[in-house]
Amino acid sequence: MEQPHSEESEKILLGCCLKLGDSDTYDTISQIVTEDDFYNEHYKVLYRCIKNIFKRGSTCDEVMLMEEMRKQESIFTLHDILDIQESTATVLPALSSAKVVADRARCRHLLKSSRQAIEDIAQGKDSDDIAIQLETEIHKATEKLSTAKNISAPAEALKNKFQAMLDGTYQVQSLSTGIPHLDEKLDEGGIGKGEVMIISAPTSCGKSQLALNIILRNSVSNNKPVGIFSFEMPSEQLTKRMIQTSSAVNLKRIREQVATDEQVKKVFEATDKLAEAPIYTEHFVRGVDDLRSKARSMKRKHKIEALVIDYLQLIPYDPRMKKNDGVAYVSHCIKQLAIELNIPILLLAQVNREGAKRDSGLSLYDLKDSGDIENDADIILLMWASNGGDVEQSKMVDSNGVSYINLKYKIAKNREGERDTTGFFKFLNYTGRFQ
Repeated sequence: MEQPHSEESEKILLGCCLKLGDSDTYDTISQIVTEDDFYNEHYKVLYRCIKNIFKRGSTCDEVMLMEEMRKQESIFTLHDILDIQESTATVLPALSSAKVVADRARCRHLLKSSRQAIEDIAQGKDSDDIAIQLETEIHKATEKLSTAKNISAPAEALKNKFQAMLDGTYQVQSLSTGIPHLDEKLDEGGIGKGEVMIISAPTSCGKSQLALNIILRNSVSNNKPVGIFSFEMPSEQLTKRMIQTSSAVNLKRIREQVATDEQVKKVFEATDKLAEAPIYTEHFVRGVDDLRSKARSMKRKHKIEALVIDYLQLIPYDPRMKKNDGVAYVSHCIKQLAIELNIPILLLAQVNREGAKRDSGLSLYDLKDSGDIENDADIILLMWASNGGDVEQSKMVDSNGVSYINLKYKIAKNREGERDTTGFFKFLNYTGRFQ
């Protein structure tokens, strides 16, 4: 009986790694397949070479690959490599091929284990011993599907945390929003590692800007590496917004050549600081799997400590899914990503039309295409124009003559703290700052 395998899938999988030549592709594939999953021994050696190159942080080009293949005593020539490269050109077949390769490997393992069990039974071995051995082998075949970890490590970490609190030496590890009256309403003064905070508001109420405020206060001011997935704004527009917020100068004044020397100085200083800040952006994903792969890459390469996703409903999902189901699936994947990377994620979300029009404010039911969004989130912040939801009617001027929009917010969900607490933001829409 021929062993379960797919020569074609193994070749396509390697072709994706070689054709694209980037660690993101390998990162996606390595979550599914190991070198031992390859049936073809020569393909197994080639995959090992690719793995070794990426583990060193190098680019998998022909020169690096041929050198690694020489070390591993591979029989493949450059012509063989080029032939494999041409087997595919996108990551899409890589994902499906990886699953096929991993599945066939598990089938081979299970088939071998079953045959051994049958042989042991024929030899009259103890049934309990056979059952235990078979159970062990089944576990080995499926252990990659489980990422369960012993609870002892987080328990010990909490013990140390409690002791530091008692000693007065504890330093908050959460991500501060930089807005005191908001931080004090959140557990430990901010957004914890592995937590997802949803920020939702009607159009023009500054949900993107609030996220940028939080990121800038942590990255520019405290040099924390952060990632931003911005699907509405291109890179230049996003950068303009950040410069405007950092400098507290409306860039329209620069464009219209009416800025004072002091304002010009602030803009250029803010630009220089932003250029040096560890902020990494992405503006396109093919779907949630692509998003997760790119986020993992940011974590691996740049050690990001927080992530902004703007916004949930713009992330593509399987078109075969109903809209609510698709958005809910994406939301769940993002929560799992926060746990996996152990970083806080700011996830922006739209509200539905009914909620945007309601004078009395927003509720959890107003999250657009909500599905299970609220179940995945640790914190949900809803905000709206304070004067009956009307932005124009909510515009005010403070004692210094500075115009702002008075926004009301509600923490509709707070997994580790008090919920349904409310407050007001002073949104300086002229510069994009929140107070």
